[in-house]
Amino acid sequence: MSLRLPAILSTCVLILLPLHAVEAGARSVMSVESERHATATSGPAIAQADVTGTGISSPPGSVSAPPSSARRAAALHDEAENAPESAEDISPRPASDTTGPQEDDSSARGTKTGGDASARTAFPQAAPAIATTQSSAGAAHEQATPVIAETPSPADTAPPQGEPSIVESPSPVSDTAPPEPKNAGATVVRGARPTQSASEVTLGRDVLDAAPRTGAVDLLRAVPGMVASQHSGEGKAHQLFLRGFDALHGQDVELNVAGLPVNEVSHIHALGYADLNFVIPEAVQSIDVTEGSYRAAQGDFAVAGTVRMDLGVREQGVHLAGTLGQYRQRRLVATVRPGDDPGTFAALELGEGKGYGAQRGYGRASLLAQAIGKLGDGFTVRALGGSYVTRFDSPGVVREDDLLAGRSTFFSASSPRQGGSVSRHQLLLGVELPRTGKGRTQLEVFGILSDLRLRNNFTGYRVDERGDGLEQTNDATILGARAEHRRTVTAFGRPVSLELGLGARRDGVKQTQRRYRESDGTFFADEVDADFTQTDVWGAGEARMSFGRWALRVGGRADALGVEVFDALAFRDPRYYDGQGYSRSAFGVHLGAKAGVEYALSEGADAWRLFASYGDGFRSPQARSLAEGERAPFVSVHGAELGARKDGERWAAQMSLFGSQVENDFFFDHTVGTTVYTGETLRSGLTASLQARPLPGLVAALSATVAHAYVTATDTLLPYFAPLVARADVGWERPLTGSWLGGAGTTVSVGTGLTLIGPRPLPYDERSRTVFLADAEVAVRRGELGLRLEVRNLLDARWRDGEFVYSSRFDPSAPTSLVPQRHFTAGSPRTASLTLEVHL
Repeated sequence: MSLRLPAILSTCVLILLPLHAVEAGARSVMSVESERHATATSGPAIAQADVTGTGISSPPGSVSAPPSSARRAAALHDEAENAPESAEDISPRPASDTTGPQEDDSSARGTKTGGDASARTAFPQAAPAIATTQSSAGAAHEQATPVIAETPSPADTAPPQGEPSIVESPSPVSDTAPPEPKNAGATVVRGARPTQSASEVTLGRDVLDAAPRTGAVDLLRAVPGMVASQHSGEGKAHQLFLRGFDALHGQDVELNVAGLPVNEVSHIHALGYADLNFVIPEAVQSIDVTEGSYRAAQGDFAVAGTVRMDLGVREQGVHLAGTLGQYRQRRLVATVRPGDDPGTFAALELGEGKGYGAQRGYGRASLLAQAIGKLGDGFTVRALGGSYVTRFDSPGVVREDDLLAGRSTFFSASSPRQGGSVSRHQLLLGVELPRTGKGRTQLEVFGILSDLRLRNNFTGYRVDERGDGLEQTNDATILGARAEHRRTVTAFGRPVSLELGLGARRDGVKQTQRRYRESDGTFFADEVDADFTQTDVWGAGEARMSFGRWALRVGGRADALGVEVFDALAFRDPRYYDGQGYSRSAFGVHLGAKAGVEYALSEGADAWRLFASYGDGFRSPQARSLAEGERAPFVSVHGAELGARKDGERWAAQMSLFGSQVENDFFFDHTVGTTVYTGETLRSGLTASLQARPLPGLVAALSATVAHAYVTATDTLLPYFAPLVARADVGWERPLTGSWLGGAGTTVSVGTGLTLIGPRPLPYDERSRTVFLADAEVAVRRGELGLRLEVRNLLDARWRDGEFVYSSRFDPSAPTSLVPQRHFTAGSPRTASLTLEVHL
């Protein structure tokens, strides 16, 4: 590893040490969470690549309480005898390849509190307070046993250790009582799982509700430090930027939805292609973010970090929402939650729109459904399924000189045939086996069918007089299985929390790439026609031991990758034979170490804690690029972090200094399917976030990230990464009592989302423009009816979603030129929409 990374981390130590005197610890307290306030805390690569000024090809591109009876109490006591001691074993989350064994079940049953999540102040009519005793330091940090204090006999009503504590909120006293607000319902208290790195953050439902969110891009923009660009229409995967990485469409960010992987291996358009447009925001309960690659369960593409969306519907019953907006935007969402568990639901979304300019129309439909149930003998089962289909247009890019000369408008489209279609169908089945002593085992299997047809032309007629348009298709069948086991053992006289996982995934893919004529859309050249299978078999393990205020975590992960490729194009046309063989196979293994040290500055769950973390991450290669018998060349990433965090009931803060080294980095040109290696690259930076709930109904989530990324051999900045990203989500909600304000039973909420993106480096020593966006919403609800007004880009900024520098020729009569020009994709103007909600 380069010597520059340790130097960065040494500087981190000097900054973090003074925090030792910041604040004494306090006794750990967990307040009651009513669902009204309960929540968990905590531009694109252009298609035709040119040689850039950096010497790098710029990639184009309400729950009832348990019965109060002695019989029930005795049963609960028997269950508690077998409950695990480890905090990690409380409120389990379904197994996941993304966050794997280390994460808790904050998806189906609510959101986390304590470490990652500060509970909001309880609703005034909530049930009696429930205290949780927990220490964030030493061995006590491993144990979190809910203790319930109620007016009836506590012995009769206490839930078993390791299960969520449920207390029913009192019923409304009259028909004019305030309606259930955004997080209304049961009071659910669950054991808090301690965080194990400085940069783990959970965004709860209240944060997600603070600003307008009608699509996956809105959810991603709430992630601290992340830029999500939607430059090629409503149906294409977003381009992501995080921690100094230009992750293209997912190659450096691992994405997971309730256990279903989203990244697609060896995709024709981009490595790790991750299309989240099937996600229905109203069905997202929380977002868990693990920045960096410091946890053993983080797998392929978890280079800059891992983002997991947990699913659940906040209100019981039927919820209908119809939206009408500018530019012919129409959207209908229906959710059904039949019982107490927010994780058992069905959600449907239908949407269409003309778009705010030429070539921006779209139509889509998405269905998500999940069921969680308990069987006899301690079995818990979960089923998650969904289907999604869309058809969309894409505007392409606008040349800056054409805009200045009046040949194009800000929202012009470069060519008329761009766009595509996508479908995705998915099913996950999981089971949690009966607990044995202090151990717990979960099993999951999943299957995904996805297909993409995409047309792009980012250079016009620069390469060919008939046009440079490319049509790409990618049809994938994904099958996978996961198993995880957690238990607490004793070693050297101390408790040790173990997290073990293993799994396998097989991708069978058929992909093509062909050139089409701009005049009539017919094909004139085939460039890719291949079938391949890619299989990843992995195992991971992690152990955590406490020594007073200190805690040590060590772990590792091994991935074995096998690839088989049949190159049909080379088989039938010798011109495309590259000497690698028509049919070929390759195999490779990646081993990664994970480690962390934690120190609590004082006793108590709300003490400041210091962390040092290290992890090896990786990206898998593009299958078609491998030769017969080649050892699959994983791209290894070494990352380290020094940070501090404080988790409390009303506010939580995290800050960290990070650095990463990529041994042999590359940029994948997702249009022509080529890989350009750049050698060693280094990234470093600082990130900080704050979540605060100072008053009942008020929530604020603030974050900022500063990053630096460059190629060591040439000491040049990497293009397109985001050096500065800041985000603020602020929401406020309260019931109204005055008749002139709507009368009893009325609730009003307001919220805003602010985004700042600093100038990004572009090829040839140019810089992009600063972006500042403000979104706002105001909503009123009375009884079963609600009305919400949302305004995006409130200041009507003329902002560029992506900016690039490369050569192009969109006028076929103009002379051919290889002189680089600035291009951009236009961001959306001010857009307003009105939503009518019906809650039954």
